[in-house]
Amino acid sequence: MKRDNIVSDIKKKDLKQLQQILKNVFNNNISYEKMKNLYKKSKNNKDIYILGYYMNDNLVGTVTLNILTLLSGKEATIWALAVKEDYRRLGIATKLMNKAEEIAKKEDIKRIWLFSGFHRKCAHELYIKMGYNENRDKAFVKNI
Repeated sequence: MKRDNIVSDIKKKDLKQLQQILKNVFNNNISYEKMKNLYKKSKNNKDIYILGYYMNDNLVGTVTLNILTLLSGKEATIWALAVKEDYRRLGIATKLMNKAEEIAKKEDIKRIWLFSGFHRKCAHELYIKMGYNENRDKAFVKNI
């Protein structure tokens, strides 16, 4: 089946394309083996959605939604929203975000956390336009 202009779960055969998108957008040098392992884990975990946007059966954008179960209830995080450079400003990121939010609503999630690098100013404009509040909380990170 040809996938064209749709958002769906990423398929295993598209991992090389996903790897390239993440490398280009985030300068992420994740190995293909690690990518395959993460994909396998996500397929066995109903709380992780790796979504892709396809045009002409090619992966051109991605976003990951991770559902968290906390004492206060379920929340979610959005990670790695990325669109190939030649396909930006076509509404693809918005469609990916809308699909992630649609899944979150079906899961009865009331709050989505979104993390983004300081330098991703265009992405920040999209997040604000979509109703995300950049001043609500502060994230701390520690590499271990």
